[in-house]
Amino acid sequence: MRAIIFVVGITLSVGLFGCAAKTPIPSSSVVPAASGITKVTTDANNNSKVELKVQNLAPPQNLVPPKSVYVVWVETRDNQKFNLGQLKVDKNLNGELNGTTPFKEFRLIVTAEDFATVTQPSTSVILTTDVLSAK
Repeated sequence: MRAIIFVVGITLSVGLFGCAAKTPIPSSSVVPAASGITKVTTDANNNSKVELKVQNLAPPQNLVPPKSVYVVWVETRDNQKFNLGQLKVDKNLNGELNGTTPFKEFRLIVTAEDFATVTQPSTSVILTTDVLSAK
């Protein structure tokens, strides 16, 4: 049953992104119901344009221990991590973030944090992608 719900969720998410290549994000043990999908393209300035959509993500204050925000990080091949921005969760437990990075290959990491302006990710990792690259 969970597999069917996952497939339906991914199918609906694919419809939101159009025809470009999309990469599903597997769920985590911290928030097992959460899943997502990413799309990475190249913009006019040759930067990587990142679109992230997440479903079934519990509000960060419901985590143990409670946190204030979710932050999306870009992690480079040499393990540098850059704060891409805050991922807000709506009343339907969905979140969306669009951002830009100069890196061509990277992973996205979503962490639960006390502040949106942190400069290093906490150990409270919620979701992680495989390596993504701009097309």
